[in-house]
Amino acid sequence: MTFDLLLSRAHVLDPGQGLDARLDVGIRDGRIAAIGPDLSAEPARRVLDLRGADRYLLPGLVDLHAHVAYGATTPGVGMACCEPDFAGVSSGVTTVLDAGSVGVANVGVLGAHVIGRASTRVVCFLNVGSFAHTMPGPADITALDQIDAAAIRACIEASPGLVQGFKLRLVGPLVLSDGEELIRRSVAVAREHDLPLMVHIGDLMGAEGTGERMGDVTRYLLDELRAGDILTHLCTPNVGGVMHAFEKTMPILTAARERGVVLDSALGMGNFGYRVAQEQFRAGLRPDTISSDLTAFGQSFHSLLECMAKFLAIGYSLADVVRMTTANAAAALGRSGELGAIAVGREADLSVIDVVEGDFAFTDTVKESFTGRYGLVPVQTVRAGEPFAPRWGTHPWGWLPAARED
Repeated sequence: MTFDLLLSRAHVLDPGQGLDARLDVGIRDGRIAAIGPDLSAEPARRVLDLRGADRYLLPGLVDLHAHVAYGATTPGVGMACCEPDFAGVSSGVTTVLDAGSVGVANVGVLGAHVIGRASTRVVCFLNVGSFAHTMPGPADITALDQIDAAAIRACIEASPGLVQGFKLRLVGPLVLSDGEELIRRSVAVAREHDLPLMVHIGDLMGAEGTGERMGDVTRYLLDELRAGDILTHLCTPNVGGVMHAFEKTMPILTAARERGVVLDSALGMGNFGYRVAQEQFRAGLRPDTISSDLTAFGQSFHSLLECMAKFLAIGYSLADVVRMTTANAAAALGRSGELGAIAVGREADLSVIDVVEGDFAFTDTVKESFTGRYGLVPVQTVRAGEPFAPRWGTHPWGWLPAARED
């Protein structure tokens, strides 16, 4: 057999399958054709030697929450989104989920002009707000009738297979007055189309004194979510987060997870508290997935790999953070049979990273600094058998987090 691409002498780390060994991976016609310790004897059109003590070959990383509807929203009016490949293959990531950047008024742009031009696989979750025109402002939805079930139905019929789920942001004044009804209507839309619902918790602009009411809405939400739905921003320090009235929320949260609700971290610039994540780690409340919530603004500050490094700083292992961004993320998408693992016959989606030891500084949403020993750097991304080199990085100096100042 002749391989199109041979990844030689790689330290394969695939926690979902229990793989942690030096192996060669042969790729042919865009798929993984062979995995083994001695494939170098086979002819290959191109060989990448991946030797290195701290270099790892992973299943293609999956970012479960990003904003990549570049060109589908108007700058200054809607969400400022990244280009899919900027957040994807150029950053060590093979699959990104666009989490509600567009509604029925502009989702067609994403399908017709963005997804097909990207090398990165893009999954679309539609914002349940009919137009999603103010995101990420104070609120996406300012009146209940903006959840237009008929318009959503027509949108899905017009673009079969484009919409893979729905997104609701529990932010703004409407949540305080009608949060339960907002949830009921969003859940009804998701159930009508038998698709998952992702819900943003934590209101960065929430007014002082609204914490108790927002907590009640979050607990109502947890009771309404079903298997396959996604609670995003688990580690938010903002009002409406799960750590407010934790003693009341934890049993409901545990029951939701036992039903199959996915707990996603989605750090972003506005919904990650280091102390919140640390307290959850100590309490055994750990996210199923790590995602970036990357936007055009955030791409100058962090990446999915840096989000993973933040969890390393909290105390998670490398295998933990890789599992959260591969096998677990694939399961959250309902695509464990095709994504999140290195296996013969699968499409060749792979990520090569370096683990760099140092003394690094991180900052969370409330501007609290914390330190970590490791940074993660993309070396090569392989998407459907095609290799992509990483771009320069998210910081002026490249990919590594900032060095800690004495």
